[in-house]
Amino acid sequence: MGKSKAQDDIVRVAAETALEVYAKEKQKERRRCADRRLRDTKRLMRNYREIKIHAGDAIASLAEVANDDYEFFHNLMSDGDKIDVEAIVRSKAKSAIMLAHVDAMLRAYQVICYGSIKPEDQRRYRVLEARFLIEKPLPIHEIAERENIDNRTVYKDIDAACEKMSALLFGIRWIERD
Repeated sequence: MGKSKAQDDIVRVAAETALEVYAKEKQKERRRCADRRLRDTKRLMRNYREIKIHAGDAIASLAEVANDDYEFFHNLMSDGDKIDVEAIVRSKAKSAIMLAHVDAMLRAYQVICYGSIKPEDQRRYRVLEARFLIEKPLPIHEIAERENIDNRTVYKDIDAACEKMSALLFGIRWIERD
């Protein structure tokens, strides 16, 4: 016997419901990835100066270790403590590579902002720079005063700048989030 109309309707509704649930789950996953990238970008901006110091000041190789330092490291290693100098070198290399990419994307973002006819785009770069990039970052209230905006606008500008930076840092994977 063939299927009844009611059975066909049930199968059709079940299939449509399953497709809707699947589409919603895919959308949630895209949002989670986008949120994670944005969160990572904000964390990267907050720690930019420290990463720059790490990439510039960490020991790159055993050849950089001065004689006095060599004795210190040698004593540490012979005391049974395990120090993975290679891991330190790899960490510095990763930081340097990441920092080079971040610096290039910051320059690109600056060009985009200062090439814009919208004053808020230029302001957003200045806010990002004042809050995260300069040697002695400014507190929110000083940035707001300097830019003649409300404190809340500073936070909104940081969010908007980090969203644009995420697109630059993560490329097409960021754009595919929608």
